[in-house]
Amino acid sequence: MTVAARPLFILAPARSFTSVICGMLGQHPALYGLPEVNLFAADSYRGLVANVYKARPGFRHGLLRAVAQLGLGEQSPGNVDAASAWLEESPDVKTSEIFRDLAAWASPRRLVDKSPVYTYSTESLERIEAGCPDALYLHLTRHPRATCESVYRLRIEIRERLGKRIPGLRGSSRPLMNDRIAELDDPESLWLKPHRHIMDFLAGIPPERQRRIRGEDFMSDPDRHLGPICEWLGVSADGHAIAAMKHPETSPFARFGPMNALFGNDPSFLESPQLRPYKHRELSLEGPLENGEGAVLNGAITQCARQLGYA
Repeated sequence: MTVAARPLFILAPARSFTSVICGMLGQHPALYGLPEVNLFAADSYRGLVANVYKARPGFRHGLLRAVAQLGLGEQSPGNVDAASAWLEESPDVKTSEIFRDLAAWASPRRLVDKSPVYTYSTESLERIEAGCPDALYLHLTRHPRATCESVYRLRIEIRERLGKRIPGLRGSSRPLMNDRIAELDDPESLWLKPHRHIMDFLAGIPPERQRRIRGEDFMSDPDRHLGPICEWLGVSADGHAIAAMKHPETSPFARFGPMNALFGNDPSFLESPQLRPYKHRELSLEGPLENGEGAVLNGAITQCARQLGYA
């Protein structure tokens, strides 16, 4: 993979501003933000089907949408079916090869991948480095209280949606919503383990290929952070590029997809992808989590949070 094609991987657990920040960076004229393709969660496409899609079929949507959009030009139901058939023709293909196909189709724009599932497994992170040895990594953090409480709110919202109609949702899609409920767990697995995986992995990556940023800081003042990130990535930081990145809603993945690939991104982002004013608020590491049924941030979590700059 050439330097010009170096992808950016945003590493963060779920509910850490990854959808909106990937959407923003992906609107830079030299970058292309992907939905959650989840490719490096397995070695091969067959492995994805057996180990990921079988339990969570909704995790397939992002890849289908990316192949339909980049490879076939639009995300129509027919193109999604064609994308599925193309993937199933070669089940033993390496997922790194599929990623390279996406990169070739997006060229000369460079890919930005923000699949949170990678952070829950050291093997996934190692696959990224093996398949993309020149990749850059943005470690995105969020206060553990905010992250966990956001997940708990999402869980409640999803349960409410199961009995309601959302844009494009039908009864056949309800199992996909249930998949998202199944992903949610305790604060240690939601926040601590992913960040430890990221930190351990990045300890072996040269400093110039990685950067860490607090998501709250970015969202509170995007203008302050977009320019330096562009400079680090080696892409233009001119006014046109900065203005374009303030419109994540223009991404082809910033809305619900066709019925056979509805998701591929955080459902809250899909419903309202526009950049909105964000006011940072100070949060405590002590006390029970809202809607967490008594869950608290244990000592290991608070220690790691302080290491990442949270009081």
